[in-house]
Amino acid sequence: MHNRLPSRTYPQPEPGLVYQAILVMDSRNVRTSLRRQAQLRSNWSQLYHAGPYHVDLSLKWEECGPRLVGQVISRERISFEQARVYLKQDAVQIQIPLDLSGRFSLQLGPADHCDLEIHIQGEVVCLDGLRLS
Repeated sequence: MHNRLPSRTYPQPEPGLVYQAILVMDSRNVRTSLRRQAQLRSNWSQLYHAGPYHVDLSLKWEECGPRLVGQVISRERISFEQARVYLKQDAVQIQIPLDLSGRFSLQLGPADHCDLEIHIQGEVVCLDGLRLS
């Protein structure tokens, strides 16, 4: 179940570090003979780096629309117990907890892009302007 947030802004993070995620790998840029280039709604995977974290994202198309599946990986041993993902897509904002392994799954709306923030122990990982198509 998703908790809807007011349509203005994400909650202010606790004092800590804010990391802007950098794209490391995008499967949409890899051409293989198995991949259908003409398919408009294709699944993809991306890997981002942000400070001590890596964020592994996959977009999977289902009958009910796109689903964003992700996992946060840390070089350090940390607890994801209080970690949350905040997604903004057009005027809709959703927040969900990460599971204890740093995983999450979000059903998305029809927009072409979204903004994603991951709050972990007072630190924030930002993925702004995430392209979904």
